[in-house]
Amino acid sequence: MLHKKSSNNLIAKALATSVMVAAVVIPVATEKVQAAPVTKTTFKDVPKSHWAYESIKQVAEKGLVTGYEDGTYKPSAQVTRAEFAMFLSRVFDSSERTTASFNDVPSTHWANDSIQEGLALGFIKVEDFANNKFEPNKPMTRGEMSRWLANGLAHANSEYAKAIEEMANSNLTIIPIPEFYGGGVNKKDLPYIGVALGTGLLSGYEDFKFKPNGNTTRAEVATILIRFMDTMKKAPSDFTGLKELREVASTGTNILTISNFKKSKYGGYEDVLGKPHTFLNKTGVATIEHAIFVDTTGSKPKSIFKDMFFNEQSNNKIKIYLNKNEFMKGETYRYWAFNATMSGKMFGSRTDDGSMFYYEVPK
Repeated sequence: MLHKKSSNNLIAKALATSVMVAAVVIPVATEKVQAAPVTKTTFKDVPKSHWAYESIKQVAEKGLVTGYEDGTYKPSAQVTRAEFAMFLSRVFDSSERTTASFNDVPSTHWANDSIQEGLALGFIKVEDFANNKFEPNKPMTRGEMSRWLANGLAHANSEYAKAIEEMANSNLTIIPIPEFYGGGVNKKDLPYIGVALGTGLLSGYEDFKFKPNGNTTRAEVATILIRFMDTMKKAPSDFTGLKELREVASTGTNILTISNFKKSKYGGYEDVLGKPHTFLNKTGVATIEHAIFVDTTGSKPKSIFKDMFFNEQSNNKIKIYLNKNEFMKGETYRYWAFNATMSGKMFGSRTDDGSMFYYEVPK
């Protein structure tokens, strides 16, 4: 995995290509009940030294997540679907309700009203559950949580709904988590995970995995709810990471978001994607699938995609070929190549049919 930073104010660039002969470097459980309503804002099992102390205190003060009668918060306990429905319903505090219902959530269930609110606002959708069963006591997965949060943002701002739709309907979408390449994630969850990552609502772990099937604790959800309330006040355009993901889904590259390069009158990457480019020495044919840029002009790489290329621990299941001797004649390879583009310089290329991409920095 690439990890050495380019010097002299370079912007690192990784291009996914399909190559015929030689490598190419293109330029550029049991019934569970809710916590009893307790108005305490500090808890005996959450000392000030706890990493989520401030967030837990805030959600308790706002009445979003309450403690238990014994004075505990249970920060390590997993959050169930019913609980998260209640937490989000308290964030929205809406009077809207729906007539839809689930077979396993009777009207007497303690979270029924919150679930009805979630269905009305759209952060819970009936079609996401099999056999019309909500399974209220089932722990929330991070994939499900991403879906609910993204749908909640879409209710607050329709532009988030557009972001979800763009990533869901594009074959160019890349979500920068190892599971995107190695499996272990429901493809239907990818655009929602993209919104969660792009806005910073959720992030990866130390090994860069997102763990979409993992669960969330009450401590973690306190932090997430605080972030969610802040994110609802902002537009998708306020988040560079989300803008990158949307640009990639639309054009195959994030160059306009992450750099000061502009597309020239001759065209951009979207004009050459999938089109063959034969090398001058006739040793091979390449096609560009994506062009992902990482800004290395500062002390640390910048881009929502940076961990794909600049962390040794990352394991994205994509092999990087930089030596043409590794390729066999007549074989097709799909790989990430690496090159660097000087900040402030012009660059471009053309495919066999004359299509071009050409970028420059406006004077």
